[in-house]
Amino acid sequence: MPVELTADFVRTAIGTRHPNKPIYEELANKLEVHAKGLSPDKLIDKRRPSESEKVKNYRKEIYVPITKKSVGKVFNSLSKIRRSQDWNIQYDPDSVPKTIKTDETLEAYCENNYPNFTSLTNWAFNELLIRSLIDANSVCAVVLKKLPNNTADYVTPEVEIFGSKQILSYSPGEYYALQSSDVVVYKSGNNRSYEGKVYYIVTDMQIARYEERSGNYFQTLLYDHNFGELPVFKVGGVYFDRKNNDIIQESRIAPMVPFLDEAAREYSDLQAEIVQHIHSEKYIYTNTECPACNGAGVSHEKDENGNLKKCSRCEGKGNISSVSPYGEYLITAGRKLEEYQLPTPPIGYVQKSTDIARLQDERVRNHIYDALSAINMEFLAETPLNQSGTAKEVDRDELNTFVNSVAEDIVMVLDNVYYFICQYRYSFIVPDKEMRDKMLPVIAVPERFDLLNTSVLVNDIQTAKNANVNPLLIKHMEIELARKKYNAEPKVAYEVECMFELDPLYGYSQSDKMTMLSNSGITEKDYVISCNISQFIQRAFNEEKDFITKSFGDRKKIISAYADEIIKENSVKETIKTDILGQFNPVPNGQS
Repeated sequence: MPVELTADFVRTAIGTRHPNKPIYEELANKLEVHAKGLSPDKLIDKRRPSESEKVKNYRKEIYVPITKKSVGKVFNSLSKIRRSQDWNIQYDPDSVPKTIKTDETLEAYCENNYPNFTSLTNWAFNELLIRSLIDANSVCAVVLKKLPNNTADYVTPEVEIFGSKQILSYSPGEYYALQSSDVVVYKSGNNRSYEGKVYYIVTDMQIARYEERSGNYFQTLLYDHNFGELPVFKVGGVYFDRKNNDIIQESRIAPMVPFLDEAAREYSDLQAEIVQHIHSEKYIYTNTECPACNGAGVSHEKDENGNLKKCSRCEGKGNISSVSPYGEYLITAGRKLEEYQLPTPPIGYVQKSTDIARLQDERVRNHIYDALSAINMEFLAETPLNQSGTAKEVDRDELNTFVNSVAEDIVMVLDNVYYFICQYRYSFIVPDKEMRDKMLPVIAVPERFDLLNTSVLVNDIQTAKNANVNPLLIKHMEIELARKKYNAEPKVAYEVECMFELDPLYGYSQSDKMTMLSNSGITEKDYVISCNISQFIQRAFNEEKDFITKSFGDRKKIISAYADEIIKENSVKETIKTDILGQFNPVPNGQS
């Protein structure tokens, strides 16, 4: 039975909370603390043994988001998915009916004119990626924020992400009640300005926008989309549980949370340890009494029981001491020399051990490394890759599997967004749904990713060389390194790649080349090319303008010609040398 947007239904839908909402929010909060650099109050609130309320509150005040940087690195690395060689959004221009204006096609709207982000790809890798990894139970809704001015104009649907806190109530397949991040400013009877909340109620046949003013809900937009399905869908994630006829998802980076929590908790301890054990503290032996109580430790005021109150200046000690990390502790000496022998000098500094602080700092770094390792991205950690006891080699297969799953989530969401935008914009112009579906682009899930930094690649190459791996494999590894290192300078990368490809003796040492040449294992031309490959490539790029576009065979012929020149020149030199030596060393008569 279709949902009717009556006043009672709207008020109930907005005022009700789905029973899974607390679980959604709890899962999201665990990652949000680290992703947004919020203070981990719940972690710090679990007071340490013998810790005062004052120290606990101080740790909250001085906390800095030590884990935010690592999570940000994960987001930045995953955003490189769009730079993959096989990332592609392909349209079929022949599928666009002539009734659709050239500047109003699906490709024009989604790739060049999409509101706020220019293209849906920009939206996916700037907003969707981050929000889906923080809150895997968020939903995307393709909504209308305004209606066209006249019937001749195209509608401009937009996809909006609603986090766990914004999902109010819903019934799968029937409706969603969602609170927008937008607000509306209105004035009440006293002419004061207020901010009202904005809500969307989306059904399988309609979409409505409501604005709250003075506790009442006013419908400001109603659109009959008549899709027969909800333009609302979840962002990607991992199955976590199934409750109340709904699947609860967990973020793909959720395995990082336990280690990030430990890093945040222990970093807070480290900050307190630094304050207590790093700052110098001076002590002075003195007979100075508290000027407020003259050394008595009590004031002249009495409490409710008639007893003298403790002196507020010295806190009942009779002498004054400083509690600042940069202050001095005053130690009262005996008034008689026979009672207490003063040291020489009577001023000194407390000697403190920094071993605990060093240990805590190391543990914090290890926790962050373990967090990145949990999603096979430990190469992003600051810890050296081959540091004994902490690091392991990058497992490329596991890394690619993880990144591929994130890419699949993004493509799944984009497929849905393109689909519903197409339905919104062209359902009246192109009544045939089959024809509309042909207008949709094809998005291939990429399989080759360029995420590893150059230090990892250099480490892999060095390891391969030490293990005497086949030079052909090492060649391809170095080509990959060149492409990555000179990504912004394609000409330089191509020059290096040509050196690897056109060097017939790549991977062999100079002594190996000489040995093979003397044993006739290689030709003189191969030896000459290998010895001069760098200058040959530079010369080819300077003399042959289209060298980059030439086939491998044509490039090889050019390099071979350069080698022939050197061989010919060496041959002439050798002939001249022989003639000169013959003049100074004539052959004796009778000898051949």
